[in-house]
Amino acid sequence: MTSPAALASFHGLPGAVRAAFWFICAGTLFLLMMALSRLVTDELHVMLVVFWRAAFGLVAMAPWLARRGFSALATRKLRYHVLRTALSYVGLLCVFYAVTMLPIADITAITFIRPVVATLLAIMILREKSHARRWIAIAVGIVGATIIVRPGFQELNPGVFLVFGLVLVGATHAILARYIVRYDHPDTVAMYMVIFLLLFSAGPAVAVWQWPTVEQLPYLVAIGFFGTFSQRCLARAFHAADASVVVSFDYLRLPIAALIGFLFFAEVPDIWVWAGAGVICISSILLARGESAAERRAGSPP
Repeated sequence: MTSPAALASFHGLPGAVRAAFWFICAGTLFLLMMALSRLVTDELHVMLVVFWRAAFGLVAMAPWLARRGFSALATRKLRYHVLRTALSYVGLLCVFYAVTMLPIADITAITFIRPVVATLLAIMILREKSHARRWIAIAVGIVGATIIVRPGFQELNPGVFLVFGLVLVGATHAILARYIVRYDHPDTVAMYMVIFLLLFSAGPAVAVWQWPTVEQLPYLVAIGFFGTFSQRCLARAFHAADASVVVSFDYLRLPIAALIGFLFFAEVPDIWVWAGAGVICISSILLARGESAAERRAGSPP
């Protein structure tokens, strides 16, 4: 058990350092969940895997709820928890289907375009200003994604569309997570996630129901625990630092994804995955620098 002195020392670190730690933990656990899901979706329907992820996630959160009591569930942002979980449900379906079609590193690299997509949506839907730097960054990000997918040079995998769906969901999901943790404890956010995810996934799971085998059960338990602790780590990352700081560590997921893909499935990302991810990274840096400069000119805090 962690000593109070060690905890105090950790909380004394700069917010960016703590955010980096929690974000790397969240990304690693999520990637492990993806890898394990591929091992069971050959025999279990994806909707069942999502249901068991929620069920065992609730088991993982039970000790926290027993220790804190139901008063820890007090919230003024219930509808945002519901919306965030609905997006998470769609995102999990996308990622669990996509992982059966694409290498884990490829999926991870494509998701790096999320800041670019979020900016494009802000321009189209929220009518935010579309200055030249933004359009250049968006164009560079699209080029990076195209390098990874390479349409016309290889057969377009249907899993790519699922990953782009995940990107659209993830862009909104991250904004909601950052907003909610301003008011609720990170573990409260994770608890509501598993509760509503269980409710959302129960009906579809019943429609395709089959009991898992003894061999599948440990994988499903691990998927539930890894997925839930990933959410707890992610909420802590957003609690420790601004979203722009947290997302800046996103690219560390690619080498971790490459390692997990190699260890589990002997997958080796080709040079185009690394090249495309690098181009998308440049586009996100352009976006971040541009937004920071705009905030400084407007006189708002960075």
